[in-house]
Amino acid sequence: MEFHYTSKPTILLLVKGQPHEAKLAQIAYGIEEEGIPFQRILPEKTANLVSLAHQAALQSQLLVGIACDEQDTVLHYRNLPEEKFVYRIRDYTAASDKELRLFGSNAARLVKGVPFRKSPALEVSF
Repeated sequence: MEFHYTSKPTILLLVKGQPHEAKLAQIAYGIEEEGIPFQRILPEKTANLVSLAHQAALQSQLLVGIACDEQDTVLHYRNLPEEKFVYRIRDYTAASDKELRLFGSNAARLVKGVPFRKSPALEVSF
């Protein structure tokens, strides 16, 4: 498998379609609060959200990727199988700003290797 890295180590945030910008900003704030950089990009091809998050993790030097669309958001880690993910929030537009910041914070915490913060809003796949 060939890896294409970004020039700066970042968490990659793949954005598909027309996401809710104010809610997406809360995820970004959570990442920034932990001091980890991120980069927002558009996916080259359309796939399901879990696959897109895995692709983002594969391309990130930090091994962590997030994918968002109009409805859901998924956090993935490169060393997990593609069909698994770390966290997902279904219908993130209904999630509170606090839950979305926690989602972003947990992405950064995955990079830093520190324990996650728990929330019932975060669905896990394993």
